[in-house]
Amino acid sequence: MQAMARMAAMKDRQQKDISEYNLEIRELERLYDLEAKLKSFLHVKLKDRMELEEDAKKKEALKTKRQRKNSKGESFESYQVAHLRLMKLVEDGNLSQLIEDFLAKEEKNFARFTYIMELNNDMEMMNKKTQGIQDEITHLRSQQQSSHDDSRSVLKELEEKLRKTTEEANMYEDKNRELRKTLEHLKTLVENLFKKINCDASKILVQLGETGKVTDSNLSQYFSLIEKKTNDLLLLEAYMRMQEMDMDTEPPPPFLNPFWGGSALVKLPEPLKVTPPLLRTDPFSDKIEDMEQPLDHGSLRQLVLDNYAQKEVDGPTASPSEARGRRDQPKE
Repeated sequence: MQAMARMAAMKDRQQKDISEYNLEIRELERLYDLEAKLKSFLHVKLKDRMELEEDAKKKEALKTKRQRKNSKGESFESYQVAHLRLMKLVEDGNLSQLIEDFLAKEEKNFARFTYIMELNNDMEMMNKKTQGIQDEITHLRSQQQSSHDDSRSVLKELEEKLRKTTEEANMYEDKNRELRKTLEHLKTLVENLFKKINCDASKILVQLGETGKVTDSNLSQYFSLIEKKTNDLLLLEAYMRMQEMDMDTEPPPPFLNPFWGGSALVKLPEPLKVTPPLLRTDPFSDKIEDMEQPLDHGSLRQLVLDNYAQKEVDGPTASPSEARGRRDQPKE
């Protein structure tokens, strides 16, 4: 879930970066178009200026030519011819107005020339700004490409991690299903065994919420009761065998656990020849009922020793066979 949230956050961030980048690109393109229009306008103005400069150069050449003619001693007729030409140019015959118009045009031409120079300077500045904007656009595009590459690499890593995590989760789910099947089968076997050996489930049923079924919470309690019942059955088996044995015969073979079916195949060490006492009554019944936990080998051994000590105290009433059994008993 964390990987999915991180992927969604990265996608949102990428979309925001792309939208901001597009806005910035549009603004730069607008500035570039404005500068292109201004540049074309300056080119037009520069062309007009060049035409004005050409006219000025022609007039200057004409003036120089006239001065040269004057320096060479032009005749009065030439002045008259020039005067007549000027008079032809003037519609109302006022040469002063012609001179004033000429001076006004010259001032306008000079102002235009100054304006064109300023426009040239501005155009150079705009060209520098345009180049800077183009460089910035190139830099932003490279940054966007690197950011996209980083985002793709991180996204691929997260997708790979998510795939591995999903595979692990599926594997654990399969294992969990198998273990649940095994556990359910084990609970069924435990319940069947519990019923077959007639275990007392009253201690479990008194607990809150118990219905007599084997569950995950009470499985250990069922195991404990089955173990206790098994130990009781083993003890009862041992006691019954002891009663069936004849103490006057040879020492009996060592007792083998009936639940160990393959124990006869294992080579055991030489057992000690211990003659168990012949019990006339059931000396273990009262003690077994007092036991609240399963009996292990040490508890069984201590129970037999306590019974033997009790019989030593009651020695005068013992039979000869019992006395012979006590003489054969090894000292601890």
